[in-house]
Amino acid sequence: MTLKIKVSDYGFEDDLEITGEADEVIEKFRSHMEEEHGIDYSKEAVIQMFTNRGHSLESMKQ
Repeated sequence: MTLKIKVSDYGFEDDLEITGEADEVIEKFRSHMEEEHGIDYSKEAVIQMFTNRGHSLESMKQ
């Protein structure tokens, strides 16, 4: 399933939108957050952030 997220939805002043398969979106989000915002989130932390915003775990399974 394709996910679409906006970094601004997670409390950052940032216009980046990421769309793709779940694993790809998670890794792009993690990389962006570390490179641009200096925050190193684990994969599990990102999954929890996405589920807290209404994405289901099923939508993130590959």
